[in-house]
Amino acid sequence: MSNDRPEALDQIVAWSRPQQGAPPAELEDPRNYLVFDRLPGAEAPDDPSGPFAAGPEGRMTVSDPATVLGVVVGAVETVTPEDVASEVADAATDGPSYIPDWTAVSATPPIAPAAERPVLVRRNGTRVRPEWVIAPDARSAYYPNTYPYSVVGRIFVWPDAAAPNWAWWGTGSLISARAILTASHVVPWGSANWKALFVPAYYDGASIHGAWAASWVTNAHGYSSHAQGDDMAVMRLDVPLGSSLGWFGFRTYHPGWEDLSVWTLPGYPWDKDGGNRPWLHLNFPIIDDDDDGAGVELEYQADTEGGQSGAPVFAWFNGSPDVVGTHSGGENNVGEPRQNVAAGGNALTNLLHWARNNWP
Repeated sequence: MSNDRPEALDQIVAWSRPQQGAPPAELEDPRNYLVFDRLPGAEAPDDPSGPFAAGPEGRMTVSDPATVLGVVVGAVETVTPEDVASEVADAATDGPSYIPDWTAVSATPPIAPAAERPVLVRRNGTRVRPEWVIAPDARSAYYPNTYPYSVVGRIFVWPDAAAPNWAWWGTGSLISARAILTASHVVPWGSANWKALFVPAYYDGASIHGAWAASWVTNAHGYSSHAQGDDMAVMRLDVPLGSSLGWFGFRTYHPGWEDLSVWTLPGYPWDKDGGNRPWLHLNFPIIDDDDDGAGVELEYQADTEGGQSGAPVFAWFNGSPDVVGTHSGGENNVGEPRQNVAAGGNALTNLLHWARNNWP
């Protein structure tokens, strides 16, 4: 296990750099978003010539009700942390980040002005615990135009792929070219007919890189019947957005980092701008870590709300932003102060190694 100490904010300012070029054109391609798929088990279309027809004013419309916008994901097999660990037994503990040459890098993103929920459950059926804003609210809105904030995005989830509107959202972050990290309870486990869309650097209705800078999800992998300590999942993207935007590194949390005010938690909380702009809590300490399930609960009093589930908890190590946990929710135990919790430990690093190995 790497035992490097995370760097304080005043130490990592030197890693910042101005933007060096324009984003790759691949980010702004309509084919990233305009994907049509058929619902599983659907009967053959009435019109064998295809699902599209000419509508009013010559515009094309979808005439087949079993053809939907997006990639339809079928039922996802359950896995256990032991399954994943057995596949990555020889992997290194840490995973490196990737910072593209073109992108700006900043330890603290530009602060943005503020503009002024569905019930989620875990796979074992328990309600997601409430999250807490612990007064005074220390969150700030930001503009996600610098790395690593440009690789954090909003995940829109349709548990029924044929539904016209998404049902809930969460936060995710790129950890490889095609994989994002989120919380397990963001995934609609049990549905054989779902879809999800990841929009990196989401801001006021679209990615800051353009309306087409997005990707549909094609698969998910995560832990069944999880506790908060292993409330984690990865999703595979149809478009390798990480090749253009970069991705986070990751490492296993070490107890020697406790009480260091070096951690950052960004995301899309519902109580701020309705999730349309990202907010973050900077420079907070992880105050305790407890084994929980197959993972480790990382406890902190950083302010969060619904919609930030799946957000990365990260710090900088030798110029690399490395994730140690994915935000799970909050807890309010008797005799303890209210606090929020991320899922981490070896269960996290094993899962992220698995995603990199299996979804290049």
